[in-house]
Amino acid sequence: MGISDQNEGDAIRNAIEWIREHLELRESTSAESLYDHMASQSFEQLCVIYVPFDASIRGHFKDRGQIIDYAVLCGPGRVLDFGPGDGWPSLLMAPMVEEVVGVDGSIRRVEVCSANAKRLGVGNASFVHVPPVEQTPDLSATLSELCRVLKPGGRLRMHYESLSYYAGGQERELSVGGEEATSDLMIYHRHIEQEYVDHYLLTFDIPEKTVGEVFARRGVEPPNATPEVLGDLRPHVTDAATWTTQHPSCRLWLRMLREVGLSSAQATYDGGWFAERLFDGLPEGQRPRQIDAVDEMLRPLVEVVVMMERPPLAAPGEWGPWITAVK
Repeated sequence: MGISDQNEGDAIRNAIEWIREHLELRESTSAESLYDHMASQSFEQLCVIYVPFDASIRGHFKDRGQIIDYAVLCGPGRVLDFGPGDGWPSLLMAPMVEEVVGVDGSIRRVEVCSANAKRLGVGNASFVHVPPVEQTPDLSATLSELCRVLKPGGRLRMHYESLSYYAGGQERELSVGGEEATSDLMIYHRHIEQEYVDHYLLTFDIPEKTVGEVFARRGVEPPNATPEVLGDLRPHVTDAATWTTQHPSCRLWLRMLREVGLSSAQATYDGGWFAERLFDGLPEGQRPRQIDAVDEMLRPLVEVVVMMERPPLAAPGEWGPWITAVK
């Protein structure tokens, strides 16, 4: 972008201050303002769900490790997928289990998941809208409900977003995107030490290209949204929304899981982490080509990896350790 990380952060901070001073912000949620407006949460890049599995792609290999991870720990019975997005991991786990029920706080996500299940011919997966879930305003209440629906001895396998992933330059982010006739300006203000994120979303009645022209006339480009740019865009604002999401650290997740009544909770290594390393270590000629062969290679190894406890700290560049809790 041509400016330093510090200057980017200052520019975005100034944009937040301008928005809070000049616009009437309404309280919203991630489900309402983000996920209900996404035709695809994954930009239609999920292997198997949207694109054919390709064993030569590192990310596809990792994905199979993650799916097997869930299947190994959840068992072959009835599985609840909490926040399935476009149907991940529900639709990929379905062949490995008796039944999957996906629960999401976004009506659009439920519709997309259901449509993907029908298109793929997956008959043992269903999806239900239950607000608020995933990015819930009451973490303890949601975890208590998860504990309640688990059978005795049932397992919760959890992958969460650690804010430490964004430390060192991504504490504040601003982006512009849009569709044919409208566009959005999105700001994330991540309070890493306090473990929460403030979100600001402005919706315009002009397309992304026109928004870009407004920036260009002022001689700047995103994320350097100056007060002058925002002032020029103000007549085109049709909605200004804000919401806050909580992002506990691994240690806090573990404590809360035990407090709601789960008998144990620990951070472990995960199948995707292992699959990536196996991919990197295997010569190309020794990697299996077909998805069934990949699963056959990965499963016995993942069964070991997911039982290996690891420190409850996020490594640089990762969302955080996976968590297993048992009722």
